[in-house]
Amino acid sequence: MARKDELLNLSEIARLAGVGRTAAQKWHTVPRKSGGLPPLRLVAKALEANAREAEGLEGEVPETEAPEGSSDAPPLYPREVVVAFLKAVGYMNADESPMERRAGKGKWAPTRPTIDPRRAKQPDPDSGEKPFKVDRQTGGRYRYYVPHAWEMAGFGSENSFTSSKTHGRAPEPDGIDELERPYWFAETLEAWKAGAEERKAERYASRTVAPDGYTSTGQPYRVLPGTNYYARQAAKKAGQAGQDQPSREE
Repeated sequence: MARKDELLNLSEIARLAGVGRTAAQKWHTVPRKSGGLPPLRLVAKALEANAREAEGLEGEVPETEAPEGSSDAPPLYPREVVVAFLKAVGYMNADESPMERRAGKGKWAPTRPTIDPRRAKQPDPDSGEKPFKVDRQTGGRYRYYVPHAWEMAGFGSENSFTSSKTHGRAPEPDGIDELERPYWFAETLEAWKAGAEERKAERYASRTVAPDGYTSTGQPYRVLPGTNYYARQAAKKAGQAGQDQPSREE
């Protein structure tokens, strides 16, 4: 049985993930475009684990060559860190079995929810808030990606969720993972689904709100933002029409 404190080099990490060593090298050396440490180091920091790294590994290097000026020791990561990373980004299931990949082109997303490497800080018991849904073994919250977030959020399809997200009509992601893909926690998606009827009522109410006034011909008008010329002209005509009409007492 593998030990959590077993140290793995990049080749061993690649074999465990089922990828080439170049991918493991990037996970170790290439910082994220959105900022922050490279993926493996980011998880190591999240777990407060100490990864022994070779000096000078600032960029990708050929598999058979050591970088100039570096020590002979390869970069080593505790197995616990590697497993947490692979579970977080979708290479491993909770039981450490390989996660199957989705078919199709483009940037891939995990087939099923993954596990955040950080142990969740649960709400105070006296706050009245429900506890977060977490993995029992690690205490990390479940991350939902687009392929499984849309249904939990109450959308009709993955395409509908993606389109709504593009137009700002979907819940904001809770974070960007180590490979820079958006994810949501279960509580965020459930809250969005629960508020669907309220959002629908607000949209309907905005369409049926009373007009700001009527023109002399009886046509409704709505005052536009600011001092819109046409809105002011319509209001002026409506006021003049009201003054010209005789009262019932005359």
